[in-house]
Amino acid sequence: MESRAQKGTLTLPTIRTLSAGLLCGLALLSFPALGSDSAAWPEARETESKSDPFGDLDVPLGSIDSSNRWSFLTDNLRWAVDFAGRINTTENSGYTNQEFFGIDLHKVVSTKNRDIGTLLVQLYVDYHSDPPPNRDHWDYKTRLLYFNYHVTGRGGLNIKVGHLLIPYGLNLPSRTPGTLRQFDTRANIGHKVDWGTSINGISTNFNYEISLTRGSGLEYDSDQGPYLISGRAGTPEHLPLTMGISGLHGKILKNGKITDRTRLGVDWRWTGGVLDVLGEISIGRDGHSKDIVNGFLDLSWRSSMDTLLLYAQGDIMMNREGSAPDSLPWEKVSYLTLGSQLALGTHYWISADYRHEMTSTGKPDRIRAQLRYRFF
Repeated sequence: MESRAQKGTLTLPTIRTLSAGLLCGLALLSFPALGSDSAAWPEARETESKSDPFGDLDVPLGSIDSSNRWSFLTDNLRWAVDFAGRINTTENSGYTNQEFFGIDLHKVVSTKNRDIGTLLVQLYVDYHSDPPPNRDHWDYKTRLLYFNYHVTGRGGLNIKVGHLLIPYGLNLPSRTPGTLRQFDTRANIGHKVDWGTSINGISTNFNYEISLTRGSGLEYDSDQGPYLISGRAGTPEHLPLTMGISGLHGKILKNGKITDRTRLGVDWRWTGGVLDVLGEISIGRDGHSKDIVNGFLDLSWRSSMDTLLLYAQGDIMMNREGSAPDSLPWEKVSYLTLGSQLALGTHYWISADYRHEMTSTGKPDRIRAQLRYRFF
């Protein structure tokens, strides 16, 4: 009888080899960008400073009058103070509530000749009210905290250091900070953000980012030796249709447990007026034996005045032991999520979503609502 490897199944060494090859390929892509000095830098500036509608802000909008003695600190500085209250309820466990508040700072550090780099600071405090026997508690969270140093004057090569978004799939660029609407991140990466460093850049033809991070997520934790190597390369974000390829490999530390994780993925984003379509497909392995296939699709519609957002998401996660026969079915979990977000004036947003499991593992339906206020 033919083995699974003989029949073309991706074994663990094969996936690791493909991931290593992909990450090396992403690194090689950075070399043409070193001399890229045409329209690349204006695009890079736009990517780092633009905001998405409905308050899904990559950077805040407030500014400070720089005509004073502290102008070297306030020049090119943007800020916002963020408050939100959220209610979560499921059909069998009552409800919980969560509040968070924090501050966002975005500053372009410049000289008279050129921009040196970009500093992004997002510091937050969360309050969780969980059902008994859990206790209410406060948590401090560093969402993002990094400096992106521009090695070349036009953004072809940058070095980012700090607490940064892991470059994989739809996780880049960030479009959902602090919102109910999230993309397929933890099923593939394990964490959305991590401590470490990356090289990144943008040109007229593509953008890329390759990172080496701790692998422990929000908290820096070296217990059991976690690490994560990840990278993504894609077409320019300003095009109506963008596509990207991603890869990652490492040991993820989560909830005190270490997991070997490898992924290869493709993602796409299409914008057609008031309609957006986003998707991602990933294959890989968890541990040394579990094959993984994950898929994600997000369809959204926004009103012409950018005040109302409606979206539907489909999420499927499949796994199977690598040594299992082909006749053994995959274990599947899939969800359908329906959500909305409404802008109530300049600073207020109200949002809600409903998630229903499409498979039969017995997970309860979930309803959430959030009121958010951003002062800037």
